[in-house]
Amino acid sequence: EVELTDELGIEALPKQTYERTRRRPFVFNIMVAGETGLGKTTFMNTLFNTDLTEEILPKCSTHPSMAGMLTRCTHTLCATELTENGVTLNLTVIDTPGFGDQLNRESNLLPIVEYIDEQFDAYLKAERSPNFRMAIPDTRVHALLYFITPTGSRLKELDIEFLKTLSNKVNVIPIIAKADALTPKERAAYKQSILGDINRCGIPIYPTAFTDEQENIQDIEQYIPFSVIGSDRLVEVEGRKVRGRVYRWGTVAVEDENHCDFVHLRRMLMDTCLADLIETTHTHHYANYRAGQLRA
Repeated sequence: EVELTDELGIEALPKQTYERTRRRPFVFNIMVAGETGLGKTTFMNTLFNTDLTEEILPKCSTHPSMAGMLTRCTHTLCATELTENGVTLNLTVIDTPGFGDQLNRESNLLPIVEYIDEQFDAYLKAERSPNFRMAIPDTRVHALLYFITPTGSRLKELDIEFLKTLSNKVNVIPIIAKADALTPKERAAYKQSILGDINRCGIPIYPTAFTDEQENIQDIEQYIPFSVIGSDRLVEVEGRKVRGRVYRWGTVAVEDENHCDFVHLRRMLMDTCLADLIETTHTHHYANYRAGQLRA
């Protein structure tokens, strides 16, 4: 370690990095998967407080660079730009319609695996190109939200197969969909059952298996797998308008921690672990893919 006698100004580096980062938009690509009818689109609308279907899909249908992927992989891509306090996030949501509808497990998994690998391959080709640029367009999937049916029993074989296959390619975050179908006691028992299956099968899920930000996830671990509720309706609760659902027995508020884990999942995705999800994709999942391709 060298002791400096005069100040060089290197203490300004974090500020310079911060300012440079603010000027360059963040890119975050998130995929949603799960059986039909689990409310994936409604949940994503709730998460980002916008109507992805109406506002964004028409724009994407005319995007030339996405057209081939849509045809080959039968995915729906939604892209939008979110800005908050001077920070811009270019968000892409990749849906997987029809997952779980095929009798053959491979038919359910193959399009998703191919899509993820195609994005890795495109990034690798850009890296190896003689026209290499530092700012390579990043279409790699940074997070995959996997929606689990609220049966209250155990994971289905399809769920286990999916998690085992995809968790080594992408940051998989398991989610119990439509959590208002379960009582709090049933929900707690179902979470333990799912975690038991995940541990028994040695499935590495995010964030516990990958992130280095252990201090940041200590409060989050207790909610995994996250139980969520989606709603595109505003209902009145104690004089306030909130997103929720009205039943004969009462009202469920999406952001009420007593009803589901929505606020904890949103905090992890958009606050605590956003940068780590992007970094882990590059340093772990993409690095593994790249090493395999270079060995081939």
